[in-house]
Amino acid sequence: MNKTPVSTRLCREEYIDIRIVLITVVIIGSIVGNAIICLLLIRFKTLRTVPNLLVANLAFIDILNAMTNMPLMIMWYICKMSFLKGRFISWFIVSWYVFFYVSVFNLTVLTMDRYGALVHGFRYHSWKTMHKAKISVVCVWLLAVAYTYGMFILGLSIDLGDAPVLIYRTQYLMKFGKHFIIPGYLVPFTIMLILGGIICFTVHRHSKHILPFTSRTKKVKSDVETAKTIGLTCAAFFCMGVFPILLHNFATIHDTWIHFLAFFLTHLNSMMNPVIYPLKTRR
Repeated sequence: MNKTPVSTRLCREEYIDIRIVLITVVIIGSIVGNAIICLLLIRFKTLRTVPNLLVANLAFIDILNAMTNMPLMIMWYICKMSFLKGRFISWFIVSWYVFFYVSVFNLTVLTMDRYGALVHGFRYHSWKTMHKAKISVVCVWLLAVAYTYGMFILGLSIDLGDAPVLIYRTQYLMKFGKHFIIPGYLVPFTIMLILGGIICFTVHRHSKHILPFTSRTKKVKSDVETAKTIGLTCAAFFCMGVFPILLHNFATIHDTWIHFLAFFLTHLNSMMNPVIYPLKTRR
């Protein structure tokens, strides 16, 4: 993966301004959009439900990602700041990818919540509590931290002297990236697809047995919309999560538009999430 030597020129690549503007737009959009989600949940107590707690956690993660990984990407990937080099600085910068895994794992838990609500109905609603939701949020963070730093501990043994971050990152991907990064996205995506398929099957089966204009018609229609939203979530996660990871395998030359697109789509997910969140938790 990414075996081609990389350029270390400082902010001199072609189309540099366009790339900086694109990332800057995503930074602003991510912070503003996700901040609105958080403020709404703080302002209105009626919105403080179990799924919305998970939504708030995702929004908080996206804000942190926009304030750390995105500016750092401009510095180490696009502009290649000369002071961002060396073993420990490179490890420290790349390890901020922990926010990606917190987001992925939390998104999986949110899909599980919708699965429980739509497939198991009353039994799930009587079981879930805000306390359990808070525990799940803590577990998501602990799991993501353990997974990310457990993976990058393998990179502590790589010593390339004062090589730039981009070269260190290339070595990380060659040594352990394919064993951790790809499964870290593909496994949650598979879980989401399976749960989404069960949800769609359950909703379709229920809709066939409900006569029009009955008291349950409105609820079934709401379930159908939720199932469609889960399908949209899986599609968005593939386009802005799984697909960029796969692009990294094909974009063997750094500084190309394909390689930049892989990074950009991953960050774009943070700006698009505030649009998907309200659809996901309408009930």
